[in-house]
Amino acid sequence: MDVDRDAAATRRDTAGLLAAHYGIAVHDVAPVAGGADLAASLLRVTDRAGRRFAVKRTSGGSPGGLVVAAALATACPGGTPRPVRTRDGRLWVKADGSRVSVSEWLDGPVATDVTPDRHGWESYGRLLAHLHALPLDAESRRLVPRERFDPGHWVRVFDRVDSALGGDLSPATAHHARLATEWGRHRSALHAVRERALSSADRLARRVEAARFVPCHGDPHLGNVVSTGPGAVALLDFDDAVLAPPERDLMFVLGGGVLADLPVTPRQRERFQRGYGRAQDADAELLTYYRCVRVLEDVAEPATVVLDAAATPALRETHLGHVRSVLSPTGLLAQALGPDFLR
Repeated sequence: MDVDRDAAATRRDTAGLLAAHYGIAVHDVAPVAGGADLAASLLRVTDRAGRRFAVKRTSGGSPGGLVVAAALATACPGGTPRPVRTRDGRLWVKADGSRVSVSEWLDGPVATDVTPDRHGWESYGRLLAHLHALPLDAESRRLVPRERFDPGHWVRVFDRVDSALGGDLSPATAHHARLATEWGRHRSALHAVRERALSSADRLARRVEAARFVPCHGDPHLGNVVSTGPGAVALLDFDDAVLAPPERDLMFVLGGGVLADLPVTPRQRERFQRGYGRAQDADAELLTYYRCVRVLEDVAEPATVVLDAAATPALRETHLGHVRSVLSPTGLLAQALGPDFLR
């Protein structure tokens, strides 16, 4: 079967790469399902000594995320899986146009499956506080992207989707038709988010001081938080790491978070703030800006999959669900514009 041949090729290629660059003798390779990142794949690798590793291959994100993860793992042991360096000390290697990195495998339930207890929320707050206080050296800062307050990429993706859904052509699939219905119902609110992102970006670029820029995870939603023990959590997936105001991360907790099916409750937010410190002093305009940009990303990217004629029906259904989640009454769209606008 082609699937079997592909699996064998993946195992062979992974074993060769890890042996050559990391000195890891591979015993077993297993794909890890899940995740919304279309540019990345994850493997769980077991070596001949029984040690397990996460091997990530991606064509997106930034290598700066590995720099930030390595710094956090040193400053806050257990706060993130420790990256494994190559034989010559690098944090990643290039292979077939992708960036391949290896880290220690981390056991524990993801917070979207098992919600952290009150100690876990406090630990989550402390962990983000440690991250935001990391003293990165000049070379590390050079590798980590810097917030530019430029939502142009996601505005353009959004505009392409909006144009495709607003045209006169009949929907090509049932999923396309359902997406067009959902999109049309919320088009005015989505356009308001687009305009607010652009207008806020101009103001923020002029007024936010460089001193407020700290190392941020960039995507610390509960799907990237793992409970590692009683009252302990760790962060995964630093591909979107960025030097930015702390609100870049705090918007994933304050105001309800970004997950419509798992909104952050006032009690959870209070416990997070107890661990983090002065999260209540977060800048309201920064939070709104980041929510608006996230709305554009979280509706436009999955919508392109729904509109993709090459995508399988199952994949289109999954990504249509992502769009609906953002547009739901507990979704990020409602947070970005507020109840008064949506009433």
